[in-house]
This record gives sequence, structure tokens and C-alpha cells, in this order.
Amino acid sequence: MRKPRLQPYRHFAKHYHAGNYIQFSHWISQEVFPHLLTLLNFSPHSLLDLACGSGVFAVSAAQQGLSVTGLDASADMLAIGQELAREANVQVAWVQADMSSFSLPARFDCITCFFDSLNYLLKVEDLSHTFQTAYAHLNPGGYFIFDMNTIYGLAVIWQRFPYNLAQDQPDYMEFTEVSYDYELEIANMRVIMFERGEKRTWVKHEELHQERGYHIEDVLLLLSRAGFELKHLFGHPIQETPLMENSGRMWVVVQKPA
Repeated sequence: MRKPRLQPYRHFAKHYHAGNYIQFSHWISQEVFPHLLTLLNFSPHSLLDLACGSGVFAVSAAQQGLSVTGLDASADMLAIGQELAREANVQVAWVQADMSSFSLPARFDCITCFFDSLNYLLKVEDLSHTFQTAYAHLNPGGYFIFDMNTIYGLAVIWQRFPYNLAQDQPDYMEFTEVSYDYELEIANMRVIMFERGEKRTWVKHEELHQERGYHIEDVLLLLSRAGFELKHLFGHPIQETPLMENSGRMWVVVQKPA
């Protein structure tokens, strides 16, 4: 499956930000994150957003007065985030790095990782390293807040729509094709992009995005081994419903002991 693959969010980055994908980030910024902070009675001063993407959440957090660092592996996504921060007239520290192996001099009150970014870690060792690294970069008493697609979400919910016309614009069309490897528990999403060129001809680009589903028991074990204490586990962060067998996404809040 790796042969046609480019690193995700290169050519796709600008179309990702221009599409409906960022509505999830707006929802996180406007509803989910404020709700969880109220639930925790927690007012962080510094925040590290792992896999920050195009920076929608990071910039929103900076607008609320937090000292924010956004970290992502994609230079193209970070460039969009930098422009967003300039337009919003806020300061965000942008770092290009792998979230499973980064090292920063600062420590943070809160670390986040949203929109199933952790599912992009296809090896359990990388997920474990990410948890350990997040723990090391938190201040005592700080929180790590994230979501992940469940195995049910990837193997069942995603597969209900194996082919999808994701964007249809006069000069851009985007199709997605999804499949699931039940042995490896990895979902594959092929993003096929067509852009109208200068001579009105269509130019094709393609990326392969892969996400691995993890059993919740394994996720909680890795978090515990990293030193975290579980505070909340939800199937829906606003309704605060418990994680169910048919939940498509898990929402996790863990704390580094004070």
C-alpha cells in the first residue's frame, strides 16, 4: 500500500483547509475544548497542539489568550497556520516535527491532539512514544486531551461510504476511496485530486492516508505506562456519553499527577 504514497498533507494541504474538513476544528475550538476546560475546572496558560494541521484550533486558542505552540510534520499545513496567525494578529510558535519523537525546551499546562491524528501512527511503538513524549512535556497537574477513531469507526462507519465526491468546484474536484485491512486494522483513504490547470486541462494528484484502529484497552494501558491518570473517557465530549461498542470516536482526558 505504500508504493503510491506521498507524505500526507502535502498537495492536499491547501484543499483540506479550503474544504469542509476544518469545520471539525471550529467545533473543537468553539464548543468541545471550552466545555472540557469547564468540566475540569482548568484554566491553562500554555498549550501545545500536536498535529495542529492548518492551525485553526491553535490560532483560536491564541485568540483566547493562551501561549500556544503548534506542532505538525507537514510544512505545507504549518505555512497555512502561519498565515492564519498573521491574519488574526496573534502569536503562535510553529514547530515542524514528528509528534512521536519531538523534544522542546518548554513545558506546557495542556497538550492536545485532535481530529484522529493519533490514528496516523501505524505502529504501537510510535503511539507509546507519543504518549511518553507528551507526558514529558507537561507540567505536573497538566492535562493531555485527544480523540481517536475507534476500530468500529474505521472498520464499519468509514466503510459505509467507500467512494465519495468530497469537493466539487469549477476548478477542483476531489474524490476519496476508503478500504480497511481487517488483519492489520488499518484503514486506507485514497485522496484523488483534480485541478484545472492554466490551459484548462485537468491535472491529477493523489495521496494515500492511513489510520490504524487501536483497542481502547491498549490505549489506556499505554497511557498508564507513560504515567498518566485517566480522568474522562467519552463517546461524545459535549453530551459526556460513555464510550460504547458502536462509538466511532473516543475522547480521552488524562492528567499528569501533580
